[in-house]
Amino acid sequence: MIAEAIEKIQLLANPEKYEINGETYSTNKNLFRVAPHIDRPEKAKFSSLDAITQALRVEICNDVITKPVFLNVSDHNRVTVFTTYRPDNLQRDVIYEAAPCLPAPLAPWSCHDDAIIALRSQFVPNDGVEYILGLLSRISSDDSVSSEDNGVSQEVTAITGVALKTNETVRPRVLLAPYRTFLEVEQPESEFLLRVKPGDKESKIPPKIGIIEADGGAWKLAARKNIADYFRKSLSDLITRNLLIVAE
Repeated sequence: MIAEAIEKIQLLANPEKYEINGETYSTNKNLFRVAPHIDRPEKAKFSSLDAITQALRVEICNDVITKPVFLNVSDHNRVTVFTTYRPDNLQRDVIYEAAPCLPAPLAPWSCHDDAIIALRSQFVPNDGVEYILGLLSRISSDDSVSSEDNGVSQEVTAITGVALKTNETVRPRVLLAPYRTFLEVEQPESEFLLRVKPGDKESKIPPKIGIIEADGGAWKLAARKNIADYFRKSLSDLITRNLLIVAE
């Protein structure tokens, strides 16, 4: 009797499996579905558009990947590649993702030296960069700086020692192109507000330069278009064959 009871308990403890319409279900007291195991590709992460291009050329013709493949430029600093629906369960596979390695953005207000270093290393050289560098070259931490500001334009007076005094009106807006999207594409220019904050020589507070983004983020749309155009050009043959669809 004891052996029979133990055997009965073991039988009840072990779940039973049933095949229903090609699906596997398991039950002890309540019947529940056992999802089938499906091998899925692991998402590969890249930091450049060129890496995405090379990976697509090698693997897009692989029969394991369902086609067409979709390339989505989801933001100025992110690209995602995913497949169409799988025939087994109508799910997509995300196969690649790319995000660029970019320098930290310039702080809205920077001291003299930090602004010069950032302009030389984090911005594409253009007339706006040269203008600000020229302005900074006439203002040093040892100078006395005063300003007149009406909210539209700003006039800065820089006094060097006791011999030289210069007055000039600072441009209220300048066009700059920081490195803020993938380096394979053109960095979009946008307007920045340019302000000069006077320092205090007696308190040893140096003047500061304000370089503040002023286009409301419209540059991001230009960056996304540049990225999409890059892929449409470099992978035009795959797009023509309907193996790849580029979206932005």
